Amino acid sequence: MSNQINKQMKKLYVAADEYIFSRCTYKILFLLTTALITIPYIREKIEFFIDILMIYGFVIIGYELLRGKLLGALRSTKTAFFLGGFALSYAITILINQMQVLNGFKTLAFMVLFFVLFFLFPQGTTKEQITKEIKIVSAVIVVITSILSAISFILYVFSISGTYTTGNGIYQAYYGMFEFRLWGLYNPNTSATLTIISILLSISFILAKRKKRVIIPLIINIFIQFSVLLLTGSRAGYYVLAGATAFGVFFGMVYVFKNFTVKNAGIAILSATVSLLIFFAVGAVLREGLAYVPGLTTYVLSEPEEVVEEAKTEQKERIDKVDLDRFEDPNAPESTAFANRLDIWQASFKEFCEAPIFGVGRENVVNRATENLKDKKWSYHFKFGNTHNIYLCVLVSSGIVGFLILGSFAVITAGKSAKYVAKTYKKINIWFLSSFIMCLMMYATEFVESRILYKVCIFSTLFWIYCGYMYKLSKLEEADQTEQDVLK
Repeated sequence: MSNQINKQMKKLYVAADEYIFSRCTYKILFLLTTALITIPYIREKIEFFIDILMIYGFVIIGYELLRGKLLGALRSTKTAFFLGGFALSYAITILINQMQVLNGFKTLAFMVLFFVLFFLFPQGTTKEQITKEIKIVSAVIVVITSILSAISFILYVFSISGTYTTGNGIYQAYYGMFEFRLWGLYNPNTSATLTIISILLSISFILAKRKKRVIIPLIINIFIQFSVLLLTGSRAGYYVLAGATAFGVFFGMVYVFKNFTVKNAGIAILSATVSLLIFFAVGAVLREGLAYVPGLTTYVLSEPEEVVEEAKTEQKERIDKVDLDRFEDPNAPESTAFANRLDIWQASFKEFCEAPIFGVGRENVVNRATENLKDKKWSYHFKFGNTHNIYLCVLVSSGIVGFLILGSFAVITAGKSAKYVAKTYKKINIWFLSSFIMCLMMYATEFVESRILYKVCIFSTLFWIYCGYMYKLSKLEEADQTEQDVLK
């Protein structure tokens, strides 16, 4: 009788591990939810589900602690001490400032969830398990982003644009084209970052030698994503993708060479430079062609009578061209990728000077730093984009203490991964490499954005998931290499 009970309990534990308390399942649910809430209209309807996921996440943490699956990982992972130290310092920040305490601790709770469930892994997790999980999660991301970008692209092709209000009529949201940029379903900056992530993962699946019937849809997705990126007019996203392209070509050339010599390095650098020129040339030509697509669609779908009448009118062209030159404020330094961010950065830094040790807390940045803005018209962007620079955001929100702790974490994880890339590039895991490149791209784009910390969104979710993959795989590969060296 007792043996049967034990067998049933084992089956129950297996089912719980694979389905109910599965980290992979939880990550997919979080990705789906945060992807949907990027759309303002949907955000109002399902935002409450984020709180449910927070409770669910802590239930999973409690379950893993009871099963003894988590405590070992917390003790053995060096970076866990930095994340724990940052969480502790932020708790002190919240208590010191005594402003929006409940919201502050809610933000902290989500960060702890990301640190534990997304970045860390239970002790005993194998390379094969992580690789399998990366493939599943990456496939979900590619499907989600392909659907969202396809809808945004269709809105552009058929000239569907408009506005609606959210927040009980307080906030105005846009869809389609606005100010000569494709907002699509959310906004240009969100769309641009999602496109480069989707392109990266699609290329990863192609390089992983997927079946031919899958490669064609992936190529189509890359084309649509790149087209959407061009239509958003996002300079930061465009330059980051260009840099990633050059890095990919350079790394590919190095991978092909048997020996890494000065001559081969020169060839790799030259190839990367040529790839940049091709990238910008293709981008310029495609962008010019895309400008005629809505006009062509209108012309093709017009009634024959309308076409005849239009042909008789010499003053009007048959196919209109969309103006894709993003709106620039003549009274502001809008001609660079920094745009209005300089004013926001200056206002934020002034607030940092008021509380340099532990910061003011992310929840208080908006209310306190807005007063320092030279031009108050940027307050709307400031409210939703925060400091538009994650490094400055950490400095202002968590002070020098939090900045140094989290900076140490970033240096260790990125440095360890870069070291692994340099040592084992000849037999590198493609999914590790894609995770590494994604994290680097997000580090780059977050120089003009502030999305991977202090807030729950698709980008914070993606960053901590793939940062966890990157760091864990580099550790496992390093352990395998050490073991092989010992055997030799």
